[in-house]
Amino acid sequence: MKIQDVLISIDFIGTFVFAITGASIGGKSNFDFFGMLFLAFLTAIGGGTIRDLIIGEPVFWTTEPIYLYLIFLAALSIFFLMKIYERWARLLFFLDTLGVATFVVIGTHKTLELGFNSETALIMGTISAVLGGILRSAFSKEYSILYKKELYATVAAAASLLFIILRKSGLSLDLSIPIVIALTLTFRYLAVRFKIQLPTI
Repeated sequence: MKIQDVLISIDFIGTFVFAITGASIGGKSNFDFFGMLFLAFLTAIGGGTIRDLIIGEPVFWTTEPIYLYLIFLAALSIFFLMKIYERWARLLFFLDTLGVATFVVIGTHKTLELGFNSETALIMGTISAVLGGILRSAFSKEYSILYKKELYATVAAAASLLFIILRKSGLSLDLSIPIVIALTLTFRYLAVRFKIQLPTI
């Protein structure tokens, strides 16, 4: 299987997991099913949507409706299986981080391939991974990820920067993608495990 095929598969998993996190926040905030579905949509594809609009590309889910079906299934599963998902917290954390890493790579790579500079690619990669969560927080009672001390957006930005460096150095996608994903998983786990935080004023 080609690395691009693996990336697409992980992208689908990431979309599903991000949608689950969005729908679960809606459930905890006593939203009805439509509200849960709305938050799932924002979380899963909000970042990628804004990215594509900024770089002038067709919004990805308008040409690949499978993303919409994945979001609907995720919201539906949360509606009926909320308690079961709560028992899988560690697995969901792993898949969530895997989704962050994948969205970063996809957003950064797509922007670079269109001929944009590295700075723009870094911003688009980060937006792809974290903007959905920020939008979710804005429309729910959740404490925004911008205010949390957990290194979430920082990890995404670092992963995007690493991918850019590896690609500019001539490393192939077959090597760059696994390296970035592996280091993103490791860095976020260590940040949470050892409560690593950025300084604040």
